Amino acid sequence: MTTHETLDHRSVGILGVLTICTYGCWYYAFGVLLDPILEDTGWRESTLAASFSAGQIVIGLSSLAGGRLLDRAGHRSVFGLGATLTFAGLLTASFAQSAPVFFAGATIGMGACGALGFYHVTMPTAVRLNPDSPRAITVLTIWGAFASAIFLPATAWLVEGIGWRPTARVLAAAGAGAFAVAALILPAPPSTEARQATSLRTIVGGLTDRLETRLFTAAMAFGGIAMATMLVYQVPTMTSLGLAAGTASTIAALRGFCQLLGRIPLTPIINRFGLDRSLAIAFAAVAVSGGLLSVSSTVPTGVAFAIIAGFGIGAFSPLQGMKTEALFDRENLGATMGLYAAVLLLAGSLGPFFAGLIVEATDDRRWAAGIVAGSATAALVCFAAMLQTNRTHAQNLSR
Repeated sequence: MTTHETLDHRSVGILGVLTICTYGCWYYAFGVLLDPILEDTGWRESTLAASFSAGQIVIGLSSLAGGRLLDRAGHRSVFGLGATLTFAGLLTASFAQSAPVFFAGATIGMGACGALGFYHVTMPTAVRLNPDSPRAITVLTIWGAFASAIFLPATAWLVEGIGWRPTARVLAAAGAGAFAVAALILPAPPSTEARQATSLRTIVGGLTDRLETRLFTAAMAFGGIAMATMLVYQVPTMTSLGLAAGTASTIAALRGFCQLLGRIPLTPIINRFGLDRSLAIAFAAVAVSGGLLSVSSTVPTGVAFAIIAGFGIGAFSPLQGMKTEALFDRENLGATMGLYAAVLLLAGSLGPFFAGLIVEATDDRRWAAGIVAGSATAALVCFAAMLQTNRTHAQNLSR
């Protein structure tokens, strides 16, 4: 039987729509909402950027718990909880009349959406519902590539037509609705024999118990800083350089669509370069795109940014999942991927936070692009050091 015959496209499609909505409804859309919220409320930019960072911190702190809940209670419980908390949090943010209330609602909504609906939950669910298909993760990430392409222009269009507050309510309904549909429609995974859960201490310790995993963890942390900063500041940076808001949002949406360039041809890319070199290429692409973002004052430079950043981020998501599988045991897939989501997002939360402070002090959003380029370069250096360590170890063994 071929892998095409064993893949349940219905279940992966439902998880794909959930992935699109959980990433799109705030994690991606917030960069479009930032300027309209500033103009309407007069709240400080650093406060709004910090709300995004706080949401990332909540996701990071809760991702391991979300993965463990998935391992123990199943996806229906996880998605039902996600629907409730996402809707409550984002709806609160949409009605907020003060910065602290907005901060709390946005943090809870984004945190719940990410901790209970990002790839560290949907990937293991796809694998468990398709235990005989190695294509489940790849197909799921192809669905996920449409999140930016759908939500960035849709958010910009809605904000222009109805304002940021009603738009935020639409986004809340989209995220919660996708959770609810997945909880109600997806089947239970095939039964498996009960396993004794690995201790959290053992799972956490695996990230630093050898040089290879320490360097990989550092690379993921720097990569998280680069990508989080890009997501928040891609549209604001382009508009500050002179592009219209609608044009900048369209380019950012193209960046999301171009993630397909790193996912559809992923198998031949890996066959040509290998898993490790493919991931290094993805880091390099993100670093180059940071430099392009800093000069994206015209449509051609913006499109170049979109293509290269899209490829880099698009390839990164599935490749880091595959590398995680290669480095660690698969028995606790939800918890392990949740832990790496924590690394990405907790470290990533530093990027928008410091970018907001620097931009507020300098009134120059190119500093945010510099953080993208610098962090991605640091990730590439760490990953290259990991590869060199592996080569040296292999040479020593062969002597």
